[in-house]
Amino acid sequence: MPPKAELTKEKVLSAAFELVRKNGLEALSARNVAEAIGCSTQPIYSLYSSIDELKEGVYDKATEFAREAMLAYQDPHHSPALNVTIGFLYFAQEEKYLFRTLYLSGYKTYNPHTDEFLGEELTTRYMRYSKRLNMVSDEQIKRIFLKLMIYLIGIGTLLNTRTLELDMDVATEMIREMYEMLLLKEGITY
Repeated sequence: MPPKAELTKEKVLSAAFELVRKNGLEALSARNVAEAIGCSTQPIYSLYSSIDELKEGVYDKATEFAREAMLAYQDPHHSPALNVTIGFLYFAQEEKYLFRTLYLSGYKTYNPHTDEFLGEELTTRYMRYSKRLNMVSDEQIKRIFLKLMIYLIGIGTLLNTRTLELDMDVATEMIREMYEMLLLKEGITY
C-alpha cells in the first residue's frame, strides 16, 4: 500500500479555492474542504488556525486569479486599459462564483479614501498609457477609476447573472462611452 500523500497548506488552499470557484464563498467550510480532499477536518485546522484564515487565503487566490484573467485578454486594436476592462467583463461572465466572491459577497469592504480597490493598481497603471491621462493627477485618475469601476461592476453583474443578454461588443461600447463621459466631466479632452 503506497504511503498517504502529505496534506499541505497549498493542497488545502487549492481545494478550498476550487470549492469556492464551483459553489461560492458560502460553501467554504472545513467540512466541505475536508470532504473534497478526502480527510477529516483535523488536518485542515492543524494547517490553518481558523476557517477565516483559510477564507482570507482563498480570497487572495481569487484576487490573483481575477488579475490574471483580466490580463489574459489581448486585442492589439485596443489600448491596454480597454483590454483589462474587457478581460474583467469576460471574468465576470465566465467565473460566476469568483466574481461574486470578489465583488458581490461583501466579504471585504473598501474605503476609497484609504484603501486600494480590487484592480485599481493594475487599471490605473494602464490608464496612464493614454496620452490624455499621462499628465493628470493621481486624484483624478482615482476618481475616474472608481466611477468607471462602479459602472463596470454593474455590467459585470448583469453578465454574471445573465439577467440581461448583452453582447460583449455592446458592453465594451458602453464602457467606452462611460469612460469618455468621465474624462469630459474631469475636463480632459483630446
